[in-house]
Amino acid sequence: QNWLRPLYNVSESEDGFSVLVNLPGVSKEGVDLSLEKDVLTVTGSRTNKVPEGWRALRRELPCGDYRLSLRLNVPVNEAKIKARVENGVLDLNLPKAEEVRPRKIKIS
Repeated sequence: QNWLRPLYNVSESEDGFSVLVNLPGVSKEGVDLSLEKDVLTVTGSRTNKVPEGWRALRRELPCGDYRLSLRLNVPVNEAKIKARVENGVLDLNLPKAEEVRPRKIKIS
């Protein structure tokens, strides 16, 4: 299958990752997320439907399936992942697992 690779940004802090994925024309129902081990996979589908009774004269907007796989360098807390889609942008918040977060040691 021919996949379109969406544009994306990844940021990291001590607490986790922020991932923004550009998925123009894809609704939240059309997005599928999976996390297996340390690989995050984002898929989405976009179609260019022509209304019934009409015929397409020109098609410049891409249609097809988006797919993006990102290997994260540390484990994340799957139970606390937050995702939302707004204006064709998928916004993911991936908190790092507690065992890999830096710890501050209190001196007594």
